[in-house]
Amino acid sequence: MKFSIIFYKNIVPSLVIILFSIIIILVPINSFGEFPISIVDQKIFKDLNGDWNLVGVVQNNAGTPIKVKVGVNITQPDKPSSILTSNTFTNVIYPYVAAPFKFTINGNEFFNGFAYPVETKEVARPFLMDLTQNYSNLATGEEKSLVGTIKNTGPNIIKNVAVYASVHSINGTQIDSVKSSIFPVIYPGKEVQYKILPDPAIKNDVYYYSCAGLDINAPISTLDIGQGEYIVFNLESASMISNLRYENSSDSIIFEVKPYNPSGGATNFKIPQISSNQKIEILLDGKQYENKLVTMSGKTISMDIFIPKDKHVVKISGIRNQL
Repeated sequence: MKFSIIFYKNIVPSLVIILFSIIIILVPINSFGEFPISIVDQKIFKDLNGDWNLVGVVQNNAGTPIKVKVGVNITQPDKPSSILTSNTFTNVIYPYVAAPFKFTINGNEFFNGFAYPVETKEVARPFLMDLTQNYSNLATGEEKSLVGTIKNTGPNIIKNVAVYASVHSINGTQIDSVKSSIFPVIYPGKEVQYKILPDPAIKNDVYYYSCAGLDINAPISTLDIGQGEYIVFNLESASMISNLRYENSSDSIIFEVKPYNPSGGATNFKIPQISSNQKIEILLDGKQYENKLVTMSGKTISMDIFIPKDKHVVKISGIRNQL
């Protein structure tokens, strides 16, 4: 994990935290700016290398996907105080979902307080429902590992997928945050297995895992249209997306969509423009849909579609100018 360090001066000294034990419970933060988020279950422990680790969870209590950067103040002998920042274990935290984080510093440095939000940003990244997980929350075997599978139930290749989770003791206390190595490719219909190990320093206290989720670092941007050909597209939507596919017989892209916002929300879909007179037709649940805006730049066709509440099927025809 990469961290950035920002040095600053003239800081009011914070209360010095005296470390009485290997694991320390810190006070949660309940909100930040316009986004109702919580940072909870923060703990500090010392690993077998003598390094200090701070773990915790960011809970997205908002009705929209967000990206969160967290920070923590650190001190070290005879040096200016500094801020260590990092993203959570997933690039996007979806509504009402929690994402863990973890900071690691040298043994001669100290965490000066607990982690806090540095930056939050709303993102129109759809949640892909074509990946499913199967796992047991209980720690497995002598390694106390998290073991499970990921299956691609959709029609498209999905790349750069990792699993993340929070680690808990028998009394429910979070004691670590973990993330798997990246699966470069998961093909349609294929299932992959994973095993994630907790930090050896706290292994004996591990009882179960929570907040297990998927971090997809490379959203789908191409659709297979057969005979080794692909079409490039871009989809922005604060919604859940499933069964995204190209239908050759009708020259259409079809997908199921459900906005996170209970009142509905906007979806933007872009494809290459093939012809100056290219005709685009949009159906919602099999009917002509007028609540849309289609613009053509000569290179790109951009479609802004308002999706009503609940789940719907969108069909965009004329993708390859075959209407």
